[in-house]
Amino acid sequence: MEFIIFSVFIIVWVTVTSAATFHILLNKRDPRGAALWLAITGLLPFAGPLLYWVLGINRVKRSSTVRARRRSRPGWVHWRPEQIHDADEGLYPELKSLRDISGRITGQPLLPGNTIEPLYEGNQAFPAMLAAIGAAERSVNLSTYILDRDAVGSRIISALCSVAQRGVEVRVLVDGLGTSRSAIVMARRLRGAGAMLSIFHPLFGLWVRRPSINMRNHRKLLIIDGRIGFTGGINISSRHFLTPWKKVDPVRDIHFRVTGPVLEPMQAVFAEDWYASKGELLNSDGFLANHDGGGEALARAVSSGPDEDLERIYQLILGALRSAREHVLIMTPYFIPDRALTQALCSAVLAGVRVEVLLPEKSDHPLVQSASMTYIPELIENGVKVLLVPPPFAHSKLMVVDRTWSLIGSANIDPRSFRLNFEFDLEIYSREFAAQMLQYTEKMSSEGTALSLEALMARPLAIRLLEGAAKVFSPYL
Repeated sequence: MEFIIFSVFIIVWVTVTSAATFHILLNKRDPRGAALWLAITGLLPFAGPLLYWVLGINRVKRSSTVRARRRSRPGWVHWRPEQIHDADEGLYPELKSLRDISGRITGQPLLPGNTIEPLYEGNQAFPAMLAAIGAAERSVNLSTYILDRDAVGSRIISALCSVAQRGVEVRVLVDGLGTSRSAIVMARRLRGAGAMLSIFHPLFGLWVRRPSINMRNHRKLLIIDGRIGFTGGINISSRHFLTPWKKVDPVRDIHFRVTGPVLEPMQAVFAEDWYASKGELLNSDGFLANHDGGGEALARAVSSGPDEDLERIYQLILGALRSAREHVLIMTPYFIPDRALTQALCSAVLAGVRVEVLLPEKSDHPLVQSASMTYIPELIENGVKVLLVPPPFAHSKLMVVDRTWSLIGSANIDPRSFRLNFEFDLEIYSREFAAQMLQYTEKMSSEGTALSLEALMARPLAIRLLEGAAKVFSPYL
């Protein structure tokens, strides 16, 4: 009897491990990631394949139905790859190569006539969002990674319920991991008011239906009547308010109010996420409205995710670094560059470009910060200037190249944003907007601490060993 049980155990173990091994060999594009998962599945009987099944497999596939349907409708922007440069080619000729690179990467048009208005901290962002929601006439579409059950979350939900009760179509999409169950219970008030709520990739039932805690929807999108939109890095949380009486550590961030033609692809991204989560195809005539096009900014929507859009933002950042001629500024709360990105940063310096990277002095994810510190010595050695911004925690995500080109949105500089999350950024060609972003970072730069190689190497050995251990898990942080 014992021999039979042992034989069954061995057969099951070999079968499960072999299945995981075959899947890794056939599907993993990164050889380092493949090697790590092969080691885990081989060294941890049953637990290793289970971890791979939960953490290592991309199960989020986008149906092409919504994309095909929206492109067939006359209300949607329709383009072909050879027609992506709709904007005046004479504008910003010094960035023509970057425009070409971006167009080929994204397959999206560069649209003129947009206005991108910065909203600093939740102090400016939330009142503007509430006012826009309150003035809605036809539709409100909100997508957020975090919806907290606090004063801000309650105000947003109440505003959405109010407009839904007077006949506005309201759709709210929250991430199943970023938003707690208590907040989701609060948000269910929407259904009683006639609004629609969907949980992207819910954790409930995770182990049976979709066993993965990756593939999160990290996008922040709010579009009202197809006429005004909001995007950036701010979640629906009171933490984004900067006030002296806060009991929790505040978060410093920036959001953006958007008007103009680029709202159309923003709305399309929401429609694709909503279809993937809810199964509802948004194709009503009132879904889009005529948008004002009086702004001066050229803008392009850049969506990225673990599906057909894999690594688009990552490739765009590499293209921007290779196109830079004078100056690059990167601000990000989480910084885990791979070899290609590290080499691109260093190569830019060798080409005579001044490269600055702003990181928070104290992160809300200590393990990520520990891993991040291991990449900095090589950058400093090669001339990249790295500054630590003092608290409040700097959660802003932006990049500025040659005082003309900007990239803003939800993506961090780390593998999770580049490969595992659904993200949304806006690529913007505007000297005026770039000047605003540089002005926003100047004060933080002046208050920041420039890291030196000597100071990093002088830290206790125990800290450096801990950071080295954290780096091993960098692809999954």
